Amino acid sequence: MTFSLPSIVLFMPLLGALFVLFVRGDDKAVSRNSRHVSLMITGCAFLLSLSSVLWPEDMSGTYLMQSGWRTGIDALSMIFVLLISLLTIPAVCVVRRHVSFCVREFCFLILVAESFMMMAVCSRNILRFFVFWEATVVPLFLMIAVWGVEKRIFTAYKFCFSDLIGSVFLMPALFVLSQKTGTGDFADIAAVHLTSVEASTILLCMVTALAFKAPLFPFHAWLSDAQAEAPVPTGILLCGIFSKLAFYAFLRLAFPLLQIPLKHVASLLLAWAVFSAVYGALITLKQTEIKKIAGFAHLAQVGFLASGIFCLTPNALKGTLFLCVAQGMAITAYLMAGGTLYERFKAAGIRNPTGVMSLFPYSGATFFLACLAILALPPLMPFTGQLLIFNSVFMKSGVAAFLLLLSVVLLYAAFFSLFTRLLFGEAPDRSLMPPDMSWREKTAAILFGGIFLLLSLVPDIVFGLVQKAVAG
Repeated sequence: MTFSLPSIVLFMPLLGALFVLFVRGDDKAVSRNSRHVSLMITGCAFLLSLSSVLWPEDMSGTYLMQSGWRTGIDALSMIFVLLISLLTIPAVCVVRRHVSFCVREFCFLILVAESFMMMAVCSRNILRFFVFWEATVVPLFLMIAVWGVEKRIFTAYKFCFSDLIGSVFLMPALFVLSQKTGTGDFADIAAVHLTSVEASTILLCMVTALAFKAPLFPFHAWLSDAQAEAPVPTGILLCGIFSKLAFYAFLRLAFPLLQIPLKHVASLLLAWAVFSAVYGALITLKQTEIKKIAGFAHLAQVGFLASGIFCLTPNALKGTLFLCVAQGMAITAYLMAGGTLYERFKAAGIRNPTGVMSLFPYSGATFFLACLAILALPPLMPFTGQLLIFNSVFMKSGVAAFLLLLSVVLLYAAFFSLFTRLLFGEAPDRSLMPPDMSWREKTAAILFGGIFLLLSLVPDIVFGLVQKAVAG
């Protein structure tokens, strides 16, 4: 049995989850200590994964427990490991306000989900990647079904069923590739020889799996419901991290192997992705609820990401990987700020909040800045990724580029309506309102916003990894 930095990074959240289960005391002490332990574990996991950027030679593949399970962190995996470990921290931070019972169990599930997702992106075997990716659905399902709101059971099963359909399509492709390679190792996939029928079938399976798991129109029905019903920490894990693994799988499996069949249908797939972006932006125009806006805005962003994938150019792939990180951080910031407002107005018994800026200036300003991040305002991170994708799409089709630009304009229109109503409308009775942001919320907002701003102003920090991933 060998221990290395990858194995420590992967197993730390899982061991921390087991430790959380043994926290004892009265309810208040258990809740507090569970949150603190989880935050410490996620913080240490992020710092260790960050060391992979500083000492990449320590992240080479290694065998764990002499079982033939090869794991390691290359440039592509590194991007997603950093994303997972970073965004799990705010997910744990917001537990205090959004989870009122069984906090220990909820923190346990967050850490288990983090560990499973990191094991998925670090596995060098396609079947073990699939097993851990699907295992992540279990803690997410429980977090929605137990801690969600009115339609939590139905929404949890809807999410699980949609993911299962995507998995049913993905499994045959993985079995064929595993049989062809003999080992199922990612390193052997590029050398596999496929007939035209096999290549077309595998491509169909992978595109369908991407459409259900990312998701794309018309397989997105679970997304807005899951965002509306799930607690904010679960929403962060779903849209910030879990949906991005579909793009990781496509980049890891399809691009080394299916370049020729992809070129034959790239135009159709690009049109589908662009339509998803426009559709998501159009539906966002009709939404008034903060969480549902996040779901449909995310659908529009997924269309942008898929457009970058289906352009099949290096610049588009760089933009897609960069936007995966940027959009994950932007949706996390939006959910953190929007959840803060949602809980305050819920506590006051107000269903249609208005006048946030006059009632909660700190919360309102934080939410406004988070909305600008979702909208990819220059020079924030999402704008850089969208610009690379838009440039590549424009080279392919002027019509597709125009429609992508239209989706951005429609999102701006949707959020302008949100600003005028929610932020700058007439304020209700102040006596009903709870206080503004606490020092914990301000600290979390400043730290996370500082990281986001740093990566926006110095994008080369992320682009260095992105270029290595695309070159590899």
